Amino acid sequence: MIKRLQDFWERMRGDQGRLQATVRVEFYPNRTAFASLTWHNSGVQERDLVPLAIFLYARILYELAEINETRVAKELMAFLSQVANLVIDEAKETNRPRLPLGELTLPEQAPAEPPSRSYAADFFQQKDGQLRVSFQGSLGKEGVYLPSAFVVFLQYCINRLPDEGLERLAQSLGRVHEYYKFRKDFWDSAAVTTAPVFALGTEKLGPGTGEEEGE
Repeated sequence: MIKRLQDFWERMRGDQGRLQATVRVEFYPNRTAFASLTWHNSGVQERDLVPLAIFLYARILYELAEINETRVAKELMAFLSQVANLVIDEAKETNRPRLPLGELTLPEQAPAEPPSRSYAADFFQQKDGQLRVSFQGSLGKEGVYLPSAFVVFLQYCINRLPDEGLERLAQSLGRVHEYYKFRKDFWDSAAVTTAPVFALGTEKLGPGTGEEEGE
């Protein structure tokens, strides 16, 4: 409820910032899923998928916490830790894993039929240069579809990022997990921004960032 009120007042004040990109993940009745990305700012010189993925990841974790699916969120984190380790193996070679999606298939083009479930994330660049995510999605079975939506978009990124960008994405996923490990209450709304900002930076965790979970 608090999150929805915050989003409402941000819209009322006109503080959304400049719309940069929209990510959509749609699920279809024939067990297919399709991810798409639209860039809205034609003046952007470098269209970087990594910040979009990391900010979306933090928002997905928060949405799962909001519906009391913290177990699912932790399972997603454990799975993505394995993916990040797989992308950069011991030989320092960049791998492009095909993520396990169960019975879901990912077609090259969106099916002609209307989706049965849809998730959309709008990314706004604010005055301080940081991103803000406005997230909308279908209701029902979010504990299954929310993590699936991110995994589908992650596969989209894995297929399209250059080697350097893919390595940075894997490293950033690891830093997200490092950040949450040291946060005692990491499901608060501030983590939607602070976790990805830390993950995309080079700072080290220190006093004031958080305390190790369980202390």
